[in-house]
Amino acid sequence: MLNLFSQNYLTRGFWGDEAWTAGISRLPIQEIIKITSQDFHPPLYYFFVHALGNLVGFHEVPIRLISVFFFLLTPIVTYILIRKFWDTKKRTSHQVALVTSLLVATAPILFTYAFEARSYALLALESVLSAYVFWRARLEQKGSYTFRIFYFILGGLMVYTHYYAWFVLASHAFYLLLFERKRILPMLPAALGVLAVQLPWLPTLFAQTNSVKGSYWIGPINYRTHYEFFLRVTGGDVTTQWQFWLAAIIGTIILLDLFIKLVQKKVTREHRFLLTWLFIPTLLPTLVSFVLMPVFFYRYLIFSAIPLLILTVQALKDLPKILFFIPVILIAYLQLRVDRTIFAQYPRSMREVTQELYQTKLQHTEPVYTVLPAFAEVMYYTADHDQIIVSPEGLIQFSGKSLLDAYVRLGLTTIEEPPKDKPYYFLTPEKEIKLITPTQ
Repeated sequence: MLNLFSQNYLTRGFWGDEAWTAGISRLPIQEIIKITSQDFHPPLYYFFVHALGNLVGFHEVPIRLISVFFFLLTPIVTYILIRKFWDTKKRTSHQVALVTSLLVATAPILFTYAFEARSYALLALESVLSAYVFWRARLEQKGSYTFRIFYFILGGLMVYTHYYAWFVLASHAFYLLLFERKRILPMLPAALGVLAVQLPWLPTLFAQTNSVKGSYWIGPINYRTHYEFFLRVTGGDVTTQWQFWLAAIIGTIILLDLFIKLVQKKVTREHRFLLTWLFIPTLLPTLVSFVLMPVFFYRYLIFSAIPLLILTVQALKDLPKILFFIPVILIAYLQLRVDRTIFAQYPRSMREVTQELYQTKLQHTEPVYTVLPAFAEVMYYTADHDQIIVSPEGLIQFSGKSLLDAYVRLGLTTIEEPPKDKPYYFLTPEKEIKLITPTQ
């Protein structure tokens, strides 16, 4: 139990993408912009890491605490959104909002990426915040522009956080198009403003799309893709004995409630908005994956947990008190069981590998080589001891090479063939240490 306080998902060593975050964020701003223009993620999140890292250092825990901060804000904004949505007489909106926010705070998929040095927690926060701002902005009267200006600013930040932000913003547009067409014109300037903000980056986006269209790490959609998406978003990104049951309970409650509302013709505008927020960001990347290139990936849709949990609690809120709290407590209990499993993880990382390396290498002069897939991790944990050399073996243009190119350009590493006449260490993506000698 004591190990849980020191060896947990927050304090573990960086894995590849997190090391990539640290590697790019510690560079000057102009380099961050240049590298992200060659990779497949916009630069805003890295600016936050860059700012904090320069203050406190680019260590695992401080960098991850940025995501923790965004994660903690998400249930707070969810509470505010629900209070704006509903105010029922049978059960106060305060109670419903509080219960929903607690479920969002314990949602396994959001909890997982609260401890990842990646932009997903920020995207989830922006998703729910944009829902609130949109809901307020669409009702602004003539002469009042506060929330529409806020929506424009927030939308501009979102599209420089992650490209899936466009699917979130598209859900707002589809909601207006399908259910409140008279609100389209007042919201149009803000929407066009967001597009204008992204215009300088659009050539970069199109170039990135063309570069990865032929080959990218995201696989094509198959018959299990959307099942896995729902399973992970509701039950967590870690396979546990509770994962399926969480997905089954949440899915059953939402489907039964939707069926009843359709039969009774009581689908409110709030429910329509939540369903649009849930389905459009899932449908659009699905269509893109079928027509252009595979882009559908469940991790980019972790914000879907928020409308799912709001819909779940709303489906239960009019039931007698005991029937309301039994499924809510069950969901919360299962989520907490999954969360504990997640937090207790302490996987072997390149940090442990390099510690083992330098227990034996400090008295030797053998150079250290690696390959591109492991470069960011190896560089992060060995740069203070060695100048890492990257083998050109399998070196192709794919996600991550832009950082390697920058480090080569800045003289921080080199790309060379391993020597054939002297020994060297080779660190593999599988986190193995190999001492290669001329006799091998």
